[in-house]
Amino acid sequence: MTRAEACSSRPAHRGAVRGLLATALIAVLAALLPTATVVAPARAADADRLAVTIDALSPATLSEGDTLTISGRITNPSSKAWSRLRVHLVMPSVPLDDAADLDEALGHPSAEVTGTRHTSGGAVVAAGDLAPGDTTTFQLQVRYAELRVTSEGVYPVGVHVLATGPDGTRSPDAVGRSYTSIPFVGDAAAAAARVSMVWPFIAPVQRDERNRYVDTAGLVQSVSPGGRLRRLLDLARSDDSSPSTVLLDPALLDALRDIAADSYGPNRQGGPGGTALYVPEGEPTPSPDADAPEQADPEAQPETSGARQRVATFLTDLVSYAQRHPVWAVPYGRPDSFAITRRSAGESGATVVEAATTATQATLAQFGITARTVSWPPNGISNASRLAGSRQLGTELAILSPEVLPGWTPDDGTALRAEVGGAPMDVVVVDPGLQAVSSATNPTLALRQRIASRAALGALGDSSRRIVVLPSASFDPGSEWARAQFHDVFDAAWIRPVAADALLGSGSRRWTGRIALPPRTNQRPITEEQVAAAARIVDSGSVVSELLGDDVGRDVFYAQSASLAVSQDWRGARTRGVQHAEAQAASVERVLDRVSVSASSFVTLSGSSGRFPITITNSLSSPVTVGVRFTSDDASARIEDIAPQQISAGQSVTITVSADVGQATTTTFTAALVTSGGSELSEPARFTVRSSVVGRVIWFFFGLAMLLVVIAVVRRVVKGRKVETLHDETEGELEGDAEPDPTVEPASSTEPARSEQETDA
Repeated sequence: MTRAEACSSRPAHRGAVRGLLATALIAVLAALLPTATVVAPARAADADRLAVTIDALSPATLSEGDTLTISGRITNPSSKAWSRLRVHLVMPSVPLDDAADLDEALGHPSAEVTGTRHTSGGAVVAAGDLAPGDTTTFQLQVRYAELRVTSEGVYPVGVHVLATGPDGTRSPDAVGRSYTSIPFVGDAAAAAARVSMVWPFIAPVQRDERNRYVDTAGLVQSVSPGGRLRRLLDLARSDDSSPSTVLLDPALLDALRDIAADSYGPNRQGGPGGTALYVPEGEPTPSPDADAPEQADPEAQPETSGARQRVATFLTDLVSYAQRHPVWAVPYGRPDSFAITRRSAGESGATVVEAATTATQATLAQFGITARTVSWPPNGISNASRLAGSRQLGTELAILSPEVLPGWTPDDGTALRAEVGGAPMDVVVVDPGLQAVSSATNPTLALRQRIASRAALGALGDSSRRIVVLPSASFDPGSEWARAQFHDVFDAAWIRPVAADALLGSGSRRWTGRIALPPRTNQRPITEEQVAAAARIVDSGSVVSELLGDDVGRDVFYAQSASLAVSQDWRGARTRGVQHAEAQAASVERVLDRVSVSASSFVTLSGSSGRFPITITNSLSSPVTVGVRFTSDDASARIEDIAPQQISAGQSVTITVSADVGQATTTTFTAALVTSGGSELSEPARFTVRSSVVGRVIWFFFGLAMLLVVIAVVRRVVKGRKVETLHDETEGELEGDAEPDPTVEPASSTEPARSEQETDA
């Protein structure tokens, strides 16, 4: 070895020694200081093998001296076992101070944002082994000092699960993970953020041809214990003092009342439009205990009577809650406002608009609820022109997606005021950053932490301080909603809960940008054919009401059916939507078809006028009041109309009418049934009346012949009498020859003499 080689090898040798000493020192320090926090990169695996859910997190907002507690579940959905599970806290040392960055971090978590994996102290806990299909729980408790909180802001926080795989290998990559966020404000709040909750009680509602509700079982399940709407109502009622706002569809209230009463159709019990208000069955149930576990199985299908009782209980609780809080209401059944208000909808659209307005107002009044009417288009997609048209339905407020507000950011807030059609309109933006979109976190907890984080940014002056929170229409709090302690979010001194209307109006931020459909959007409304079919429901229903006697409740029922028939839910099934609306219209028209008028198809009159029978048949189970209106194709021909009269249920009445056809020989008449209000119903009866000149001539000659016969008989009688008189006179003369009158000279003495003289000559 050369000197140069020897000299060059010494530093390398010394470096290797130093490396070994450093490694040994780290090992000794780790053994001597077990509570020190050692962090490791939180690298993301290609795909999680285990499902991790954070069910509870406390506190909702960090303060100095707190202990952060995270609880949750780990489920093994695979067919292989995992062993030696360890759960680690993951949290960065630098917070986020921008709402858009926070939304991106929670929507697409990465190691650069979510931070490092804590590997010691209470930030890591063993979770044992997990067999296929099994679930285990975990809980982390980390003191504030261990969290390394450096400044005010919002910290993404989550858990990583490491485990030994089925093949015995243990990767440093997490095999399961879940994230949420937690804010730290301290004393740096510039002002309190005002937050309002709006709870949406909306579900698909449709009637079938028998006037029952489509998917009744689904509605019953949703409002039964363990169902989505029941959970939502329990969550809202868990702090009844909170100034929340209720957003509901009147069609849901109407359907639940019918199901609870097991009474359907135009003649249902307790329907809207009458004088009687809704009377709840019993008292509202007590507000739910947030600490009580959920007992019911949401998939269970209970017996019919029990199901109706559960529906009645939910309806009582919902109506009671709504009567104590501000209410927003979508029009009945969420009609497609653009389809029925656009110019091409014409008279049919105007008819359905009036029906939807009537249905909404009558239903809310029947439940004793006063509400602001709001427009919530599908996915919040609309434009200024369509919103202006929705005002025909009484809309005062629009719920929109940020996609239709070019340039909108979370810093603009969710409570706006925009110019629509030359007049101001309140706008609530459905902020994706305030939605519980994470499947790896209890939905209620995810919503709570999103609200807390956004409010913290507002309080720190980094975002809007006016926050209206509206979960999606399909929001489900989840089976573990009670563990989330949702209303704890309002305990922070820098969050002030208020009613939504307090954040809107002239004091809200003015939106000066456009309200426009986003590029390449597919927002085709329902067809004009569907709108026309819905208008037929209203028109035919009005005739039915006149036929059976005016009934406001019946009119409201058909108005509701028309509004449901044009629901915006049909946009995704336009062909089936038309078929449904036409079937609904046909079911009403069949009622009218059961009252009919009939006559002989061909009637012959002996002259220009005559009489013949007309029959009215009522096949309904109720009496009807109906008349008959006659029209003809000849202005000179006429039949007197039959005035409206009552026809008993299941009865037929035959009435004789007089026809006068004037100079016409053949006339076609139409007999149409009419109500007392003059409306025609069902198909009219058509028949032909014939009256020819030949018939009159025949009668003339027949009369003349009869006259001649009479004359002939009279002459014969008279002639017979004359013959009889002459015969009597002849017989008298013959009897006079036996005793001749001596004063008269016999004529026979002269004649023989003349004869003899003539003979002689």
